Amino acid sequence: MGVERYTQGLTTWEAHNVLELANTFHRSLNRLTNAEQTATKTIIFDYMSDPSRPGLSLHRVDKAREKGFWTIRVNRDLRIVVYKQSQKSVFCYVAHHDDAYSWAQRRRFEIHPVTGAAQIIELVEVVREEIRTVARTPARRGILAGEERDYLLSLGVPATYLELLLQVDEDGLLELLPRLPEEAQEALMAIATGERPEPRPVLHVDNKADPFTHPDAQRRFWVASDEQMVAQALEKPWAEWLVFLHPSQRAAVERNVNGPARISGSAGTGKSVVAMHRAAHLARQTPSARILLTTFSKILSENLSEGMDTLLGSSSEARQRVEVVHLHAYAHSHASRLKPLAIADDRTIDSVIENARDNLDPGITNSFLRTEWDAIVDYWGIKTFDEYKVIARNGRGMALNATLRRKLWDVFERVQRQLAASELHTFGEVCDRLRQRIEKDETRPFTHVVVDEAQDLGPRELRLIAALAPAGSRPLTFAGDVGQRVFRWPFSWLGAGIDVRGRSHRLKVNYRTTAEIRLFSDHLLPARLTELDGEPEERAAVSLLHGPKPDLKGANDLAGEVKILAEWLIGLRERGFAPGEIAIFARTRRALQERAGPALERAGFGGTWLAPDNIEEGKIILGTLHSAKGLEFRAVAIVACDGSHAPLQAALDLASEPDDKRLTRERELSLLYVGCTRARDQLLITWSGTRSRFLDPVK
Repeated sequence: MGVERYTQGLTTWEAHNVLELANTFHRSLNRLTNAEQTATKTIIFDYMSDPSRPGLSLHRVDKAREKGFWTIRVNRDLRIVVYKQSQKSVFCYVAHHDDAYSWAQRRRFEIHPVTGAAQIIELVEVVREEIRTVARTPARRGILAGEERDYLLSLGVPATYLELLLQVDEDGLLELLPRLPEEAQEALMAIATGERPEPRPVLHVDNKADPFTHPDAQRRFWVASDEQMVAQALEKPWAEWLVFLHPSQRAAVERNVNGPARISGSAGTGKSVVAMHRAAHLARQTPSARILLTTFSKILSENLSEGMDTLLGSSSEARQRVEVVHLHAYAHSHASRLKPLAIADDRTIDSVIENARDNLDPGITNSFLRTEWDAIVDYWGIKTFDEYKVIARNGRGMALNATLRRKLWDVFERVQRQLAASELHTFGEVCDRLRQRIEKDETRPFTHVVVDEAQDLGPRELRLIAALAPAGSRPLTFAGDVGQRVFRWPFSWLGAGIDVRGRSHRLKVNYRTTAEIRLFSDHLLPARLTELDGEPEERAAVSLLHGPKPDLKGANDLAGEVKILAEWLIGLRERGFAPGEIAIFARTRRALQERAGPALERAGFGGTWLAPDNIEEGKIILGTLHSAKGLEFRAVAIVACDGSHAPLQAALDLASEPDDKRLTRERELSLLYVGCTRARDQLLITWSGTRSRFLDPVK
């Protein structure tokens, strides 16, 4: 349903009337039916047009401890809970009559006595009674019993919760955390895992300060500046993730740096959200700026484009200045003014290498030549022997003396000549051609470039990105995670001309996956990963969501694995999961077809293959692990996690050298990590025969 449905005919929202949306409102709105959501949105715009309209039936909530809570009548049974203070209205919750009133009676607004941030607090008396019902006996020493009250207050913990927090054990703390403000949840979880978080920022202003402007408050209350922005925020079920930013995310979005900057974080920490907000922030801040928001795949760029429509409004002037396209598509469409350049596929390159090897020593295999082409020659865009004889071959294993490099270069030179004669190009060449044209024309097409999933771009792509915007303030922003690199070989960003040293920002709060899934996934990778630039990336993150542990199930044969998958799917349906919220992934398409096809038929589901323009309603999503990058589903199954598919034996066989095998194994492990971290609530891993050794660290 379009935005115009709600905004048509509205007068301008007066500056002295301020409307804010709380994240609790978004969560409750998403639980309603489509018809109920439509009715609720219509009432919001009626309220914006005239808050005093009699038909809104505003009533103060009876028996509420918080006298600022009122209800707005949506229909016969549906009510919106709104907090009214002077000219400010905060939409807090929407539900059926009894649920809405119960919610309001159990909560109140507070201004934190230390930080000054606005908080919605559940009454501690109610919480204490519920926590007691889950407390274990005999009672154990409180997990926070040794903490100073002033320190806990400095972390944003509500004062009314201090006594209860000092008493609860680990189980009680886990039960209590979801009821606390977000900043308190994160800090207490960090303490429970051995960290010492820094105190929250304090609002150092006079008594007239607006508590909603505190960074912690801005992550849960969003100010509506006009009707169009409200409509865009309400249109998307996942708008909560796009609208409400964690303070560390907001800091990354609004950083003002001279030179390229990098935003890193493990899966689920919101790197894509930060990238979208960064692009939107730059578009709003500089009216004349042109921004490119790009990534490595079409599916991801489609998602980013939808996000920008939500943040800026699909028809807004600012949105028209943000181009969203995956990088190779952009390069391919602009590299030639005459006609599109033909791209050589993998089979063609293999054939050309086979023909070009001539009398080369049989000890140099075709697989070695292909990986040398992919990881060195075409990767870096080497065109002469002088370049090849001095290029560093980090991680390539076999040492090459000058004589052998000369012989290998003769092969690669013949490969390049053959491709040129056939008018075939690699995507690396396409990127170079566009970069060279931009440098020759001395006209930069963009003011800023924001890159998502930057870890899967190579040096030629990075050089192109560097050419797309002029040097200066905030020209380039890269968001990525080295632990999710599955398409590219490691390389030095400095060697590609990109220096982000001193301008890196690490995100440490996981919003997407439960703590149980995150812990399982994190055990697959080392606790610290280091890029060739020498900058280590800590994998530690905090998850505030909780759910069941991942389910690992093996079978003796394929039929047994199909049965496990089918029973899991049936169980999800019984628990109310919609088919579109479920995805099944595997390392190869064939492995997925052999397992998912029979299981879907047995469980009575349909399936649809993952593609930008091929998502059928009411069907379970199917895809390879490579296609899962950047996506999210409530429930994910990863099948065929056996000894021949994880890692894929065929990929290991192509790597002839020990270092090649090591790097291939690392990429295979990252693929499994990517697949696992697509799951928000439920994760199933299955295999038939021998269980993958990748799962050994997780018992």
